[in-house]
Amino acid sequence: MTEALDGRVAIVTGASRGIGKSIALELASAGARVACFATRKANASDVVDAIVAQGGEALAIGCRVENSHEVTEAFEEVSDVLGPVDLLVNNAGVSNPMMTLEMTEENWDQHMNVNCKSVFLCSQAAARQMKGRRGGNIVNIGSILGRNAFPATLGYCASKAAVDHMTRVMAIEWARYGIRVNCIVPGYIRTELIDQLQRDGKLEIADLERRTPQRRLGSGSDIAKAVRFVASDDAGFMTGEAVVVDGGWSAFGYYQSK
Repeated sequence: MTEALDGRVAIVTGASRGIGKSIALELASAGARVACFATRKANASDVVDAIVAQGGEALAIGCRVENSHEVTEAFEEVSDVLGPVDLLVNNAGVSNPMMTLEMTEENWDQHMNVNCKSVFLCSQAAARQMKGRRGGNIVNIGSILGRNAFPATLGYCASKAAVDHMTRVMAIEWARYGIRVNCIVPGYIRTELIDQLQRDGKLEIADLERRTPQRRLGSGSDIAKAVRFVASDDAGFMTGEAVVVDGGWSAFGYYQSK
């Protein structure tokens, strides 16, 4: 089985840390030239330096992916420097838990803009470049919370559910242009965000591990390797699909206290 992405131009949004950083490093190791998007260009410098140190090619791009003007400019810059995009990974996201009765309009807008609107804007920009070349690949990063209801996560759950369904709509529209669109659906992944939520008292990592049949949280590498496969030619007949990578969380229907 080959998963080589030699010479392909990849864009990863939210690439400065966590899952996005792992994805950027994984794609670079497969031979892709990676544009690392972050809210500020400086935030992506570490991952770019790591890719270059390993002999890869990478570019740091500052872009608020929920802003159409900035998205247009960012995609133009990538095309000018690295070439037209072959692979887009829509990873940028935000989670700000708040109970629904106390939830603000700003909280709702933040989730929908960063987690959902950005997927529309970036996918549209990528597809416009891919269409004329009759080929391309878009991988959206969803969440098990887009399929399972959790308290204090209305905005996050709604936005990730939208990403799941947007994947299917884009896939059936753009298949005629040779563009594949799929979604990776992570479970709980050990990232800086999870650690911060535990420090804030909003979750307990031990409880999440106990609830997961594999008895561990996922790693960024677990998700990055799934992205690499879905982006490769080995998944060439896969489009409009959502691949759940959650250590058995979604499949588990039994209460387990120990």
